[in-house]
Amino acid sequence: MKLRNHKDLAVTDTEYGAVLLDAKSGQYWQLNPTAALVVRVLLDGGDEPEAVRRVTEHFEVDVERASVDVHALIESMREAGVVQK
Repeated sequence: MKLRNHKDLAVTDTEYGAVLLDAKSGQYWQLNPTAALVVRVLLDGGDEPEAVRRVTEHFEVDVERASVDVHALIESMREAGVVQK
């Protein structure tokens, strides 16, 4: 899995997480700290299991909850056309 148009995507840290900008389409998403971590993992070439692992290392959440949340985020991003398999 990878983020579509990697070169067109930018992540900027904010006080409350990050913002993901697709410079090609002009769309942007406000990301909480967990979502920001997942997006950074994907931008670095990681996959869904890697994102789950990193979330459980950085936040007080169990693997089952992290898996559900990471999967939901990736599906939302896929529907928005930012993530492709």
